Amino acid sequence: MNKLIFMLCVVALVLTGCNEEEKINALQQESAALSAKIDSLNSEIAKVKEIADNSRVISDTVRAGEGPFHVFSRLKAQVSNGEEDLGKVYVAIQDSVEFKLKVGETFYVTVDSDNRVRKFRYATNPVTVHVVSKTDTGFVYSRIDKPVVKKQSVYEGVLEEGSTLNGILFKVGIPARMVGIVSGVLQCKVAFPLARPGDRFRILLEDSYNQDSVWVGGKVIYAEFDGRIVGHHEAFRYEDEDPRSSYNAHYTEKGDALVFDGLRYPLEHLRITSSFGVRVHPITGKRTGHNGVDYGAPMGTVVHAVAEGVVTVSGYDDLSGNKVAIKHRDNSVSWYMHMQSRGVGVGAKVSPGQAIGRVGSTGRSTGPHLHFGFKNAQGAWINPLSKTMIATPKLEGARFARLQKQVAEIRKQIELTLASPAIKANDTTDVMVRMRLVD
Repeated sequence: MNKLIFMLCVVALVLTGCNEEEKINALQQESAALSAKIDSLNSEIAKVKEIADNSRVISDTVRAGEGPFHVFSRLKAQVSNGEEDLGKVYVAIQDSVEFKLKVGETFYVTVDSDNRVRKFRYATNPVTVHVVSKTDTGFVYSRIDKPVVKKQSVYEGVLEEGSTLNGILFKVGIPARMVGIVSGVLQCKVAFPLARPGDRFRILLEDSYNQDSVWVGGKVIYAEFDGRIVGHHEAFRYEDEDPRSSYNAHYTEKGDALVFDGLRYPLEHLRITSSFGVRVHPITGKRTGHNGVDYGAPMGTVVHAVAEGVVTVSGYDDLSGNKVAIKHRDNSVSWYMHMQSRGVGVGAKVSPGQAIGRVGSTGRSTGPHLHFGFKNAQGAWINPLSKTMIATPKLEGARFARLQKQVAEIRKQIELTLASPAIKANDTTDVMVRMRLVD
């Protein structure tokens, strides 16, 4: 710092000899401004160092059957003013994170010397970190995305005598989840019992890696099956603008959803705040069964019927608040609770996707959300997430136009990947694979 000021002074002396007083004044002002910036930076560095020296990290881990509430509740008990501060943390993060928790995931909280929350950290995968930091204006959310390498792979092959598509895909090492997606979307159009040896398939997968080796995740971009008897069929991955949109799924080029007997989702954007199963009740604090799934959503968000049916319940009670129940063709019943308002009455016939109310926080509730439950034909509560669901049976309007653009891009990606050298996927099949890195 002193050396820099000395050099500025030397320059000033040289300019004095040239009688350039205006330039001297400008340099002096620049020197003063630079000194002020350095002093400010040193002050900030000192503050950060003080916080680091007096901070510590506490953590808690997700257990079986738990949602974010359970982990937050235990963390609140470990910090000062936890109910208020971690409540603000959750408000700051809830609209940006879809909590699909897995056993073993960990939430981290950095606290200061007064045991007050300074920072919250949660990583959904090795490359995506969600952070909420305390600032002068409150708790502020930010997301850290570590660099990833994306690789696209095209697998091509034919059915052999006695083989199945699933069996072949497992043999070449495709993850089970992705195999399930491929067979699930194709069987909506392909009658696999009629498939024959020689029938051809082609699949485009995209995998993401951190540091070139740690697999982060993958998705099925495209699946194709061409059979002598079953005909030619294609499936395309559609991605809405919002990554949490319930429209994100596979469709035909004409926009038909590739889901068997699909129910619709009750909301267009999904954020699970509490899962089905045993949990600690957010109000009573007792461990009890949760007969549904809680979707967090802003107050007033439209709630949709998940399938055609007849309204059997439309009322209010102190526990469920405003609630609606709809009986469907197979005698199963869907339930929608804690709504702000109800838009249908008992006896009304509803169609899939019809608006039946709005998200609220009525009854025994800690905040705006929809409790969505499902009873089977025998009257037993079942996990709604086990029911196959879709946002719509067919994309239309702006979404269909978006699909068409994505279909064209997917076909382009296939051609680019097919230009790569072909190698055998493994020694036990004749499946060929071509791979390329994606920018």
